Amino acid sequence: MAENLTEIRERPLFICGHPKAGTSLVRAVFDSHPQLIVYPEETIFFRRYLPQAAGLDLPGQLELAERRLIHIFRWNRQQPAPDQAGFPDRDYSAISFEAVREKMAEMATQQHRHAGDILSAAILAFGQVSGQLTPQTRHWVEKSPYNEYYASQIFAWWPEARCIHILRDPRDNFVSYRRKHSDWSAEFFAANWKRSTQAGIENRRRFGPERYYLLRYEDLTRSPEEQLGKLKDFLGIEWDVSLVAPTRAGEQWRGNSMFSGAANQFQSISAAPVGRWKEKLSPTEALVIEMKIGELLESSGYTASAEREASASQKLSARWRLVAWPLRRRLANLQAKLSRQITPLDEENT
Repeated sequence: MAENLTEIRERPLFICGHPKAGTSLVRAVFDSHPQLIVYPEETIFFRRYLPQAAGLDLPGQLELAERRLIHIFRWNRQQPAPDQAGFPDRDYSAISFEAVREKMAEMATQQHRHAGDILSAAILAFGQVSGQLTPQTRHWVEKSPYNEYYASQIFAWWPEARCIHILRDPRDNFVSYRRKHSDWSAEFFAANWKRSTQAGIENRRRFGPERYYLLRYEDLTRSPEEQLGKLKDFLGIEWDVSLVAPTRAGEQWRGNSMFSGAANQFQSISAAPVGRWKEKLSPTEALVIEMKIGELLESSGYTASAEREASASQKLSARWRLVAWPLRRRLANLQAKLSRQITPLDEENT
């Protein structure tokens, strides 16, 4: 097992992509595979943990990891921990936080070349305590949106790493994302999606398709057997029935429209969310997204139908929004900066 552990440490799989593009679905199809250790929550390692760990020694990095990486094992549905706010349905009380903490420290102490070894130690400690770490294990898996921006660091630390980047029609992606982020405009979202997608395309070009895999959400949900077979080959793992039954920490996951029916072999993955933007977005919102993303939309396999069907006035309105958007952002940033500089006394005197 010790020899196997050394090999597994060097073979992470990072799931990449824009929030609400289907990253959770990809994690869920891998969750119960016997050759994978899949961390049940996002670690936001590169964007949150790593900047805070800068300058810390090993004990300091481990203490930070207790608060930022393995804190989820304190979550309990009946007695929620303070940091469980926003996730009342999560319950990892069956996994001992103390046991994961002890194993993480032991693994990190044995090998600590860089901060990435803290992440691998945390996830492999979870795998060992939960019983998922076996001689058959091939990869450990972490999912956080925007991992694509850190591909250079990933492959520098782990040359044998693999990345799966999931793309989703930006119009559907926006419909899903704004359910929780109603403050995001179509203009802002489109710019963010474009940047994320361009990063994924560049990563595939730079690191090669054998290490960086681009997957469309629509292809996965419409042809799951075919796409899961390709993912299996990409990772070098065996086919397992768990791939067609998405889970989170081993329990049934319902994030992608679960439905029943003996006639459907893949009952746990649904294409029902595909194309919802046609009912949920206004013509101007759809136009704004299509115009902002431009040729990247169709080169990614999506049709710019809203622009083709729009009237002259709708196109004019969308163009005006795109022209005005950078100005509105600069004004909002300036107002925020000024508000931070005004003291309560200043506010009373204005």
